[in-house]
Amino acid sequence: MSSGITLTAATRQNLLSLQGTADLLTQTQNRLSTGKKVNSALDDPTSFFTSQSLSGRSGDLGSLLNGISNGVQTIQAANQGITSIQKLVDSAKSTANQALADKSAVTSGTPATAAILSAGTSFQGTSTAATDGTQDFSGTRNAVFTVNDGTNNTTITLDASTLSGVTNNVGKATADDVVKAINNQLANDTTNPAAVSASKTTNGRIVFTSTATGKDATATVTNAANNEVDLGFGVATTAQTAKGADAKNGATAAAAEGAAVAGLATGGTGPDFTGAADASFTIKLGDGPAKKIELNTAADATLGALTDAKATDLATAINKQLNADTGFKGKVTAVGDDTTGKVTFTSTATGSDQKITIDASSAATDTDIGFGAGVTAKPVVASGAGSASGTNATRTSLAKQFNTLLDQITQQAKDSSYNGINLLYRSGTDAKENSLKVTFNETGSSTLNIEGAKLDSDGLGLSSVTGGFQSDDEINKALTAITAATSQLRAQSSTFGSNLSVVQNRQDFSKNLINILDTGSANLTNADLNEEAANSQALSTRQSIGISALSLANTAQQGILQLLR
Repeated sequence: MSSGITLTAATRQNLLSLQGTADLLTQTQNRLSTGKKVNSALDDPTSFFTSQSLSGRSGDLGSLLNGISNGVQTIQAANQGITSIQKLVDSAKSTANQALADKSAVTSGTPATAAILSAGTSFQGTSTAATDGTQDFSGTRNAVFTVNDGTNNTTITLDASTLSGVTNNVGKATADDVVKAINNQLANDTTNPAAVSASKTTNGRIVFTSTATGKDATATVTNAANNEVDLGFGVATTAQTAKGADAKNGATAAAAEGAAVAGLATGGTGPDFTGAADASFTIKLGDGPAKKIELNTAADATLGALTDAKATDLATAINKQLNADTGFKGKVTAVGDDTTGKVTFTSTATGSDQKITIDASSAATDTDIGFGAGVTAKPVVASGAGSASGTNATRTSLAKQFNTLLDQITQQAKDSSYNGINLLYRSGTDAKENSLKVTFNETGSSTLNIEGAKLDSDGLGLSSVTGGFQSDDEINKALTAITAATSQLRAQSSTFGSNLSVVQNRQDFSKNLINILDTGSANLTNADLNEEAANSQALSTRQSIGISALSLANTAQQGILQLLR
């Protein structure tokens, strides 16, 4: 059995030294290749796990940087949108000012007004009203009165019978019930209905308004005797009258006046409609269709019973047929003057767009009521004169441009989004619909909530004009809204600017903090390559010396080997 190999102490010492040097060289070469002096927890547990924690936080903040960057871009998109919207608002303001400066076809005067007769006392506050503001029309309790428009009368009866159609409790009729009952009777009067309508004010007063406008417009209410219910006009038999007013710039209605016919005046011998007399004619308003007014026995039994018709009789028959036609009701009125024997047609509206055409050239016409008769009659055309609310083509065009700009404002607001988030537009009223939350730290405890706004035309309080900028009031109202919209845009821009400053500041902070964390992590684990390179060089030299030393330690044994040869 052979014995184990015996090494001298010197040899063993040199061998151990070489092994240690090899281990150190391997470690140094590993550090040089990885760039780290701590590659695992075995190298340095404290440094390794601390570095891992710092690197982990750095990575979390790096992930949040994308969200912060998106927040910056979203706010910048909103700011750019506000800038563009402000330019459109400025254009709209310029358009409105241009319209206001154009006075080519309108004046600043007010248009003609209707006659408005308002009750002196509110319906709920009269002496006959109950504590709950209603009126009692049960049993025989009533209010009877006539409504007159200056020419025609309509008798209004308010009692249990007429109110039962608008309320289930005639003992507690409201002002709205009474207004409905009055208008029903005005609409159902097929004989000589007054061109007046009833309404109720917000403070509960009953109001009668003429459908005609101008100084000739009239609304008169006359109570009958023995009224038991006061609507606000009292119960005494007195007449209360309201008159309209002409436009301040002298606008007039179209008035087609017939020639004086002696027989239509008091004292003359008028046409006998019990026979074959026929004074029919056609009437046309503006460019609308012509309507034939039948004035003969077959068309009107009341007129057909007259043997000596006067101008007022003809006007009554004519108005009956005009009021039966929705194209003329409340728009044209015939007035007969028994003093002069004239029949006149007047439009209720004023302005240069009003035109009435009377044509009595029908072959069946044989009776002249001031407009001629038969095929030889020439059409009589009457037109109104300039109106305070007349049409200004320039303003109409500018109004269209204004409305187009408002549409563009809405479209601009809708397009000011970034990555699906729009801080300038929302379809509803909930602010959460277009808000933005930016998170600044890895725990979510540091955030900024950016509330969006509704900056389309509706949100800015800008409404499309419907009157074509024909009145200065409409233009001034639009300019006031534009001023408010500009203030709103500036305030929102300031808010977004402040938000942007905060987000950009946190973005810079996060970038710098990430750099600090990464540097701290590197300081704990990264190797000093210069030092490790020097170590590698020293270890290589040391290894060479160790090999030489090992060779010297084996020299004695090599001498013995020479003796054995």
